[in-house]
Amino acid sequence: MKIDNPLAGHTKRRRLLAATALMLVSSALPALADTYPSKPIRMIVPYLAGGVTDVMARQFATVMSDKLGQQIVVDNKPGANTLIATQAAATAPPDGYTIFFMDLSLLSYNAYLYKQQPYELTRDFVPVTSVAEIPLGLAVNNFVPANNVKEFIAYAKANPGKMNYSSTASGGLPHLAMENLKSVAGIEMTHVPYKGAAAAITDMIGGQVQAMFNDVSTSVQYVNAGRMKVLAISGDKRMPRMPDVPTFAELGMPKLSTAAFMGIVAPAKTPPAAIARLDAAIREASKSPAVVEYLQTNNLVPRVTSGAELGGIMATEQKKWRELVTKLDLKVD
Repeated sequence: MKIDNPLAGHTKRRRLLAATALMLVSSALPALADTYPSKPIRMIVPYLAGGVTDVMARQFATVMSDKLGQQIVVDNKPGANTLIATQAAATAPPDGYTIFFMDLSLLSYNAYLYKQQPYELTRDFVPVTSVAEIPLGLAVNNFVPANNVKEFIAYAKANPGKMNYSSTASGGLPHLAMENLKSVAGIEMTHVPYKGAAAAITDMIGGQVQAMFNDVSTSVQYVNAGRMKVLAISGDKRMPRMPDVPTFAELGMPKLSTAAFMGIVAPAKTPPAAIARLDAAIREASKSPAVVEYLQTNNLVPRVTSGAELGGIMATEQKKWRELVTKLDLKVD
């Protein structure tokens, strides 16, 4: 006697529904690619208006708006060491209408500075592309009797506990860059955090602190005016506007090289078709005369990558700084 399996019909219906859903999703992807974007896109920037990152973001937003046929609206959300903006981006609907323009190196490690991790990089974000690299340089004031990195390290070792360094914010990349130098070189310096680059640079030049890691784009004017010395910079080659300053790599000190990778990520699960359109628009924008001129004028190094390449860069940065944060037990809360 044959007994019918009561689940057989149910299983067939489930398979049919799954196949139908797959067909619908597959057919929807080309449609999304054809219609996206159909409304303005929000670009979150985690800093105040007027800074290097904000102006760079606006340069890209203007050109990308023309390429995509929809306005890209810059939304400045400063504060909490970029966490306010980061959490706003991470929790935004993953529909392609919210993107996050920031220092992707900081995004890669920032969560590890907190006792309770406020976000998880690979879970909450998908990389779109990087756009530029901002080299950081080791800067000292004119009172420090050192004209190269080896002399600076020797001077610091001869004055243990007597030297201070400034940073633009506790937990920022310049802060971690100097902590990395201290760890690698075996020197002692006291961290003095400031709220922004202007105050940090002013006190460094004035002698209240002796050194700092600072982005090359803002250091050039002070070097040219003879108000500070930059002993070495990150990157693969020297900067055209500071041709006498060597790279850490040239000096055989690649572990001291630190740079900020500026670029765009989107909330996790943003449709691949939207990511592809954004990527194409960013690549076109990077070639526009206005963007090229801005990057050159501000000593920013163009660096456009694929999403996969950017993911690899961020993973490397995450591992490097997570190990340092853990080793030194650095916390900002």
